[in-house]
Amino acid sequence: MLSVPWVVRAQNYGVALQRVDSISKKEVVILQFEHSKAVIFPASYAQKLFGNEGHWKEYKFYTPDSALVRRIDKEILSQYCAAATRFNDGNWRTTIAYSETADDKSSLKLAKKQMSESKKRFAKYCKKWKADGKYWNKQYIGYINPQGEKIIYLQLLDFRNDLYHLSESFKLSWIDGWHGWFETNRITMHYHIDKHLLTINEDI
Repeated sequence: MLSVPWVVRAQNYGVALQRVDSISKKEVVILQFEHSKAVIFPASYAQKLFGNEGHWKEYKFYTPDSALVRRIDKEILSQYCAAATRFNDGNWRTTIAYSETADDKSSLKLAKKQMSESKKRFAKYCKKWKADGKYWNKQYIGYINPQGEKIIYLQLLDFRNDLYHLSESFKLSWIDGWHGWFETNRITMHYHIDKHLLTINEDI
């Protein structure tokens, strides 16, 4: 059984942690890189954590191997900007398409202007992230979707500004939360093993 979740709620943020049990803890793998760490959670923990929730019920969990995670760690730095750009462009295309369908010329003009400004801001952010990304720690969970595709669900965590002392739980719990620190110091992504592709909320 998982331990009782540790939940902290405040007016502007929340933290939720479910620590691994004594059995799963023995299967957790920690990898040390030059500037960061990675934790690989076993299938048993992933199943207990996500297995009974929504679409996760359709997935089969497995434990990623260390060699794969080491490869992905390098791919994150090289693919992150492309993945984030696809995600942002997709959101803007949806917004613009809605304005076009609604025949709302003022909203369409504003959306196109905002999209252009957003692209410029992201270009600056991406350059900075490439320099800082090597310091972000990662947590890995593996699953197989109903189509038989092997995917890694991962999250990146920047503990250089660890306001809630979450680095202490990094090896023992999938770190979840909302608002506050989580808005700028946590990123969740997917790595599609067969395609060697990093994505953000993409069903490909």
